[in-house]
Amino acid sequence: MKHSKDFIVSTADVAFFVNDMLAFTGTTSLNTSIAVSMEDQEITGGKGNKVLYKYKYGRKLAPSIEMAEWNLGYLAANVGSTIFEGLKDVFSVAECVSLKNGTGNLKKVPVGKVYVEKPDGSTIEVTPDGTTITVGESNDSVLATYQYSTNVKRVTVDTQSAPFIGRLVLSADKHNNKKGKVGEVQIEVPSFQLNGTFDISLEAGGNTTTKLDGDALAVEGACCSDGSVYAYISEIPSAESAVAVTEIAATPAVLNLKVNETQPVHIIGIKGGLYSNVSIDSSDCVITSENSATATVENGIVTGVASGTTYINLAYGDIKDVIQVNVD
Repeated sequence: MKHSKDFIVSTADVAFFVNDMLAFTGTTSLNTSIAVSMEDQEITGGKGNKVLYKYKYGRKLAPSIEMAEWNLGYLAANVGSTIFEGLKDVFSVAECVSLKNGTGNLKKVPVGKVYVEKPDGSTIEVTPDGTTITVGESNDSVLATYQYSTNVKRVTVDTQSAPFIGRLVLSADKHNNKKGKVGEVQIEVPSFQLNGTFDISLEAGGNTTTKLDGDALAVEGACCSDGSVYAYISEIPSAESAVAVTEIAATPAVLNLKVNETQPVHIIGIKGGLYSNVSIDSSDCVITSENSATATVENGIVTGVASGTTYINLAYGDIKDVIQVNVD
């Protein structure tokens, strides 16, 4: 569409996998970003010490994620700890208890002593009887702090565990200024290690956020030609679309066959610019022999029939190429 533009809007949803198992997802991110950096070395020389070349090296990729929601899984991955579920003694802090004739009831069964703050600011220790405490004989309100046992989820921050390494996936919507949402952009980091640094900021205004920073680690790519990779960035359209092929190249350009010998034809589509070549199935092309008495072609397979030379014509839409066939 003329003058239409695509944009990535808002932040991305997040998924993190450890040992090919989903560790957590996040759909309330405040910020998701990828920083890619490289170092360079200048080569200078000549009159005026001109910059003749810059050698680029040391590429790094560092994802950063800030989540609005509280999720214990974020912290567990960051410290390299599993989430424990079970009984643990926890605190009830400054629970308001109304006393009648000095006696009041707690919400939980305490474990050990109960520390009571009286209206005059003093603190005393009280031994409870079940959930009942007795503080003097007056009708009053006090604040009780004590431990009680309950089932919890817990992450331990120890001194030695290293952050988890896993697969990070970021998925963001792609919009068009004339069409609305037209797809998504997905960034996959096959090996992402959190840096283990985080802050838990409990503020009066707003909500507590969790920030996950780390670095991509180089891994072998999905294809041999990829070499070592940090990440893959993919565009996923809402509807199928593709950049048109501008040329085709049939290989081999010259076929040397014996009578009754066969050989398949391979067809490459060339898009040019920044796009890589693509394979084209022979069934998507019209392939004909100029002289079937010398060589025939069927389903992309060329067969030598009799001695001589002929040509195989290939057409992919309006784009054409030709192969010379020599039969001995």
